[in-house]
Order: sequence, then structure tokens, then C-alpha cells
Amino acid sequence: NLYTVDDLENTLHSMQDKIDALKKSASAKQARIKEVDALLRMVDYYKSGKPAADKLKSICFEKSRQKYKAEHDDELRTFYMAERKLKNQWVDGKLPVHAWRKEKSKLETEYQALQKKIRPLHADTKKLWAIHYSIYQVQHEQERQNAVTRQKKQEIEH
Repeated sequence: NLYTVDDLENTLHSMQDKIDALKKSASAKQARIKEVDALLRMVDYYKSGKPAADKLKSICFEKSRQKYKAEHDDELRTFYMAERKLKNQWVDGKLPVHAWRKEKSKLETEYQALQKKIRPLHADTKKLWAIHYSIYQVQHEQERQNAVTRQKKQEIEH
């Protein structure tokens, strides 16, 4: 219930604080989703490059190794990059891919729920700001008219 301009301003600031908190939470979830996406992409690179890396390790002769390495350079580069990035992620000799997918799905669901909370709040806040602006314009116009009236009174008195 809004009865005064102060009530309106307090409500606006309260709603804006709620929106900011929800956005902060959503941003944190979105950042973690990106991290998990990157990890899952590294897993794909690792899986696709593992056979080439294993074959390279099994080649004994240097010339054959160099030739194979040159032929599979991109594949090996992405494999070694993925291996480096996943180095600290292994749990009991395995990558927790299933857990990452589950976490990503959960985070995406939570993110969507936060977005659904933010939308109506944002729409209401926008309407209240429009009302606030209209009130401000009316007050400003009244002050201007009062100043003109005072000036005319002063001119009449002199």
C-alpha cells in the first residue's frame, strides 16, 4: 500500500534490492554453468584425442613418431590441453562426468526459476519508476508555478 512518495521510494528501493540479489545469484549460477560446460567440453576433447595419444606413445621409432605427431597435430594439441585442464579433476581414477552433467542440469533449472522470479519484479519496478517519474514531473511543475506566483506577488508589492 503506497500512500506517499516516500512509501513509493522505499518500495522501489526494496524491490530493486530483491532484483539485485536475485541477479547476483543468477549470475553465480550462470558462471558455474559455464565452468561445468568447459569441463564437459574438455572431457570430449580428452576422449576424442586419447586414442591418438596412446598410439603416439606406442610408436618406438623417432621418425615414425614425428610423422604420426605431424599428421595428428590438432587432435594431440586439444588432447594435451584437455589433459592439463582436467588434471586436478580426477576422482578415484575417473572424471566425474555424470556428476557434472547432473550439476549443470540442476543449475540450469535453478537459473530458469530465478529468471521467472526476476521478470515480474522487473516489470513491476518499471511501472513504479514510471509513476515515480510522473510524480517528480508534477512536483517540479508545481514548484515552478509557485516560483512564478511568488515572483508576480513580489512585483505587485513593489
